[in-house]
Amino acid sequence: MLIITTFGSDPEVIKARKGLVISSRVHPGETGASWMMKGIIDYLTAGNVKAKILRDNFVFKVLPMLNVDGVVNGSSRCNLAGVDLNRCWIDPSRKLHPTIYHMKNMVKKFQEDRDIFLVCDLHGHSRKKNIFMYGNSGRVNDRMKEKIFPKLIDKNLDVFNYSDCSFQVQKAKEATARIVMWKELGITNTFTLEASFCGPDQGKYADYHFNIELLEEVGHKFCDTILDFCDPDQTKVKQVLEELEIILPKASDSESDAESEPDSGENISENEG
Repeated sequence: MLIITTFGSDPEVIKARKGLVISSRVHPGETGASWMMKGIIDYLTAGNVKAKILRDNFVFKVLPMLNVDGVVNGSSRCNLAGVDLNRCWIDPSRKLHPTIYHMKNMVKKFQEDRDIFLVCDLHGHSRKKNIFMYGNSGRVNDRMKEKIFPKLIDKNLDVFNYSDCSFQVQKAKEATARIVMWKELGITNTFTLEASFCGPDQGKYADYHFNIELLEEVGHKFCDTILDFCDPDQTKVKQVLEELEIILPKASDSESDAESEPDSGENISENEG
């Protein structure tokens, strides 16, 4: 695990910073997630002003590879115990799911020390194109809050498609990191960031595969979006909120319907989270 912040600051200043947790490769076959993660790490550790602002204002805990044994042994989705590690977050076993067990405990302890602003797990997706996110929806007070960050990324990243995002809280996915962090730990901004195994179907890169450069750029724009979200000048956030006010009623109705019905075979077979 990497801890990234400005360590030379006064301890009280560091203590007041919000926390972010970013993880990757819980599913070993989703290799594009590692290139997005590399983009994030390169951005956060750079010497430029934007990176310094993030380090001065946040404490990042970064876990680049949650399923090391699965990656080393060439697994597609599971660890050596044959377990999908992103389906055991409710009650992870220290023996069968050690990285999940320890990460969940780390997040709980991290939450005792400071407010956690965002948790994001990076993934690849084999059935959809573009870059997009899965989030959560259901709490009345969070109806728009959890949609702001994805909508901001949509503004910053050409290959991101907000219309591909989903905020359904499905029963079949209730043991994923995204839902457990949201439901059990009460962290509003919990997401999976998905990169298609193929590429985008829009913009100048439509019908091309994602390459390393584009995936690293996703990581860079992810960090730019953190800056936009927390900018004292909230012009961009207000603009996004105005757009969400228009589209939210329809989206909210469809999400409520999805939550109340059992998952279809199509939903269960999707490789989200």
